[in-house]
Amino acid sequence: MDDAERVRRALPHLPIFPLPGAVLLPHSLVPLHIFEPRYRKMTRDCIDGLRVMALANIPDEVAAAETPPRVLPVVGVGVLARVDSLADGRFNIVLRGAGRVRIAEELPSGEPYRLVRGRLLESPRLPGASEEELADALKNLIFALSAAQRSAETQALAQLSARARDPGDLADVVAGVLLSSPTERQAVLEELDREERLHLVIKAAASALAQAAPRPAAPN
Repeated sequence: MDDAERVRRALPHLPIFPLPGAVLLPHSLVPLHIFEPRYRKMTRDCIDGLRVMALANIPDEVAAAETPPRVLPVVGVGVLARVDSLADGRFNIVLRGAGRVRIAEELPSGEPYRLVRGRLLESPRLPGASEEELADALKNLIFALSAAQRSAETQALAQLSARARDPGDLADVVAGVLLSSPTERQAVLEELDREERLHLVIKAAASALAQAAPRPAAPN
């Protein structure tokens, strides 16, 4: 069963993992250390089931103080890509982003963790050359960044960008690596217009390149 089918089957009873600033973008990998008993149970149930859970962003301290903590309605849904079971019942897991989901309603849960009914959000591809032109511009920025900042991360990102054939996927891949701000990551997650998503990520890539580019030496 592929990731898309797993997600589709999980949507009617989707477990969520609420965390402050947690944003899972499609195609990105997010490592998590699971230690609370309720989330140990959620992880065991996911392992035994569809291996799907969603990361839900608690946006601020006000939301965190509510009961239960308020989460933003658009969440990143992921599939367990790796599970390391620890001797005392804790887990180290890696979630692989598999889609955008809007919470339609929170469900009564007989489990210690929260369950929602989710609706998959899709980004229709519109005819025209604009997306391709923006994707090329983003790739050129990433290639320039990898030349200016020769780290393992930028080299890997350049390779991933070169292989990306879908402009929307390209934006998600780059955002997953370059964006560390939860606010910026959430904005990309919520943006269904693919051109607008590309514009957001191009801005971030241009900023990263400007910071990485060597500055001219001051005159003597």
